[in-house]
Amino acid sequence: MKVNLLRLKFANILSFKDEQEIFFTAESKYTNMPTNYIRNEKAIGEEMITPVTAFYGANASGKSNIIKILNEIVSSLLNRMDKKPSSDFYQPFALSEETLNKPSLIEIDFSVEAKRYILSMTFDKEGILSENLVEYAQKTKNILYKREKDKLVKTDKKIISKFDTALTETSLEKRKDLLVLDILDTRGLAYIHKIFEALKEITKTTFANIIATYLNIDDLAEKLYNSPKLLSQVIAFIKYADLGVVGLKVLKNEPQSANKYRILFEHKGKDGKLYDMPMNSESTGTNQFAKYLVTFIPSLLEGGIFVVDELEENLHPMMLAKLVEMFNVPNINKGRAQLIFSTHDTSILKSDILKRDEIWFVEKNEEGCSEVYPLTEFKSIREGFNYEKGYLEGRFGAIPYLGDIKELEAILNA
Repeated sequence: MKVNLLRLKFANILSFKDEQEIFFTAESKYTNMPTNYIRNEKAIGEEMITPVTAFYGANASGKSNIIKILNEIVSSLLNRMDKKPSSDFYQPFALSEETLNKPSLIEIDFSVEAKRYILSMTFDKEGILSENLVEYAQKTKNILYKREKDKLVKTDKKIISKFDTALTETSLEKRKDLLVLDILDTRGLAYIHKIFEALKEITKTTFANIIATYLNIDDLAEKLYNSPKLLSQVIAFIKYADLGVVGLKVLKNEPQSANKYRILFEHKGKDGKLYDMPMNSESTGTNQFAKYLVTFIPSLLEGGIFVVDELEENLHPMMLAKLVEMFNVPNINKGRAQLIFSTHDTSILKSDILKRDEIWFVEKNEEGCSEVYPLTEFKSIREGFNYEKGYLEGRFGAIPYLGDIKELEAILNA
């Protein structure tokens, strides 16, 4: 299933007070549109999707909160049927009396195969206030359902029967924290299930943290164990990265072991013999790179979305650049996969790695509200412009202001 994220809108949530809108589609000002951009004419016409989106900002600017909106808040709303009622998804902007009891807004615009969908919702501590799901096929708009509190005021009766509508409303009367989409998915509606699974793909968590990698080692190892082709591709990429690793093995452990599988890295010794080394004996950078390869390669071939906070963690800048480049090369990214990430690493702020509409900034204003804006807002940007130099000089904002080092000296000497 080929899924792409086109746009994300949100308001009064986490560190964001005012409405923000992020576009994952290409700007229209290019003289020559980059050939690596993703086309899906049946779903979005002449628009194109950027295969990579990078968010830059100072610590505590709010860039991680963009990731959280997807893989914590929306993700939790998609899987609530078997959980206790809760309003944990309602996390309004906390630095203003005005916003503490106002509704939050989230709108997700995405494509699945040849169709485009927009799911929009508002909610507060009492539950979901409104929820709309709209489908676009060949530019024809179709409202699949329109919800106001616990009532479905409009539905596509070809997809959602009167019986399903009645059962959904009964559930909503009891549980105001449930999405209609979640309820309909449990009803076994195949049409809805495809949309539901697409949103799960968009909101899934890809761990940058290497500890999370070790905790989830069985998931990675099982993929390699069951797919010799994927294993050979990962080995080829690792050899290409010149990490000193010449091979990779995945073995099944004894039933009583804590993990079902173990991954061994093969190294060639001075004597020419091959030596197997356990995963925990490798550098964190090697493990991180290998983990990303196992995760990314299937989607580069078949399609998928990765949303990662601080992608660069434990990676050398050149390895980071190579991962980003993989998504920006059409002959590698055959599945039209997307990589969306936050980072502090400015070494990839180069026009041959990131295009200008693939770069966004996050900054807090004087009221403590996070604001998101693209590099394309700056009219002076021309082809060949040094993005990294401009960013570090403060031309785009979204950098920390630490003051003069002499201020620290004065504090310590006081």
